[in-house]
Amino acid sequence: MDIFAQNHSIEEIIRHHAFTDPSFTVLVSSKYNSLSYSQLIWQIDHVGYTLHKTGFGRSARIAIAVKEAASAALAIVSVACYATAVPLDQNLAAAEIELRLTLLNVDAICVLANENTPTRVVAAKHGMPVIELTRKDNSDLLFLMSVPHIPNKIKIGNDQSNDVAIIFQTSGTTAEPKLVPCHHGALLAAAKNAASWFNLDKKDRCLSVAPPYYSHGLTFTILAPLLSGGSVAFPLNLTDVNIFEWLETLSPTWYSTSPTIHLAIAEKLATASGVKHHLRLIGSGGAPLPESVRLNLKQALGIPVLEHYGMTEASQISTNLQSPGLCKAGTVGIPPSGTVMIAGRDGNKVSPGDKGEILVCGPNVIRGYLNGQELNETAFSDGWFHTGDIGSLDEEGFLTLHGRINELINRGGEKISPVEVETVILKHPAVTEAVAFAVPHQRLGEDVGLAVVLRPGANLPPDEFRRFMSAQVSWNKIPRRVHFMESIPKGLGGKALRRKLRDLYE
Repeated sequence: MDIFAQNHSIEEIIRHHAFTDPSFTVLVSSKYNSLSYSQLIWQIDHVGYTLHKTGFGRSARIAIAVKEAASAALAIVSVACYATAVPLDQNLAAAEIELRLTLLNVDAICVLANENTPTRVVAAKHGMPVIELTRKDNSDLLFLMSVPHIPNKIKIGNDQSNDVAIIFQTSGTTAEPKLVPCHHGALLAAAKNAASWFNLDKKDRCLSVAPPYYSHGLTFTILAPLLSGGSVAFPLNLTDVNIFEWLETLSPTWYSTSPTIHLAIAEKLATASGVKHHLRLIGSGGAPLPESVRLNLKQALGIPVLEHYGMTEASQISTNLQSPGLCKAGTVGIPPSGTVMIAGRDGNKVSPGDKGEILVCGPNVIRGYLNGQELNETAFSDGWFHTGDIGSLDEEGFLTLHGRINELINRGGEKISPVEVETVILKHPAVTEAVAFAVPHQRLGEDVGLAVVLRPGANLPPDEFRRFMSAQVSWNKIPRRVHFMESIPKGLGGKALRRKLRDLYE
């Protein structure tokens, strides 16, 4: 049986693993009892029966508004097997959640019983049906689902031809998020890629520390190991790094997260001693990983640190591989053959080494956004999805990222890549984080601004900064405005909020 066949569903793959080894542990949590595949099937069946009994069909949109990562993951996966799950970030403000619920036109909202969330408040305001999840036991992840009686909405979303499992909302800085529907086949294709790249099987356990309501967390660090027959581990806190809990107690064999969390882990490892682990690889995505952080992690743990490239609309696109596979520092690896093209302004393929927009295709790519035909007309052409990212492919096929098209700094008509500026300053031993961004300029329109986080106790005088930058980039790329900060503002996906940094100068 090809468990990743495109005509299968998430539920069928999980059921296959449960039939093969029902007592095998699939979910591990620092807070709750472990869950076996047979228990996961019980949970999925309970959710399916309850939703069906109430009239919610395959295409019903059920929002998951649960704060805790392990509980949220279990609810999302269970709902996605019988309806369309809509993960919601509970760190958003009520107004932001209200906007998303309006755009998504959800049929009901899932919350933990006795847990107050912004989504529950919005649901009460608009009279939206609330599905409550009550734990079977305080020490157990399993829950009972209580669905309200909805006399006027029986047979909601009963289109059995719909195969959308999850709808993500992009974490961009625009006022209206893009709605990204991920079909079962696309999620299986993404899991197949991950399993192939990293040789995942039942012996592997992923430490999931990326938020489960974003694609990196859900599709890569939860669904990929789960659908490969392995297990997923959840710590008490996704941002408060506890090295001994994360690496020893939960015993993961791999994890993938943002550079921000990698930096925190590297700092903890530098002051900890006697840390024992079972890791065989580390993944990094969401933003460029500073070379110093990669080397520190590799040295401290003795394992490869592999950068990869992905996005909500396509899950993982390319990755570096562990030995004996191909790996090149500073790149995001080699994409599968025929799935990536670098296109110039004329839309044609550019030569190796030349920069252009990254176009992607393949079964892991979405078929289209939910909110706007105009959006789809610009995002898709001739079977390719336009990522909006700037990249280049070298002679060996390694993909290098050079930033976002809409983040290029237009300095008097000359386009400057923020990533190029960041890469240079991050080589300075005093710098631990840096983000370049456009700042307004009366004559040029835009100029180069830079936010910098220094290492504790470090100093970077202006003359040293200019001398260091001048040695590696042309004069016009040297930031004229440098803002030293204690931390860089980021979204929960780990991406720097350049718009928020620019606002400092407006």
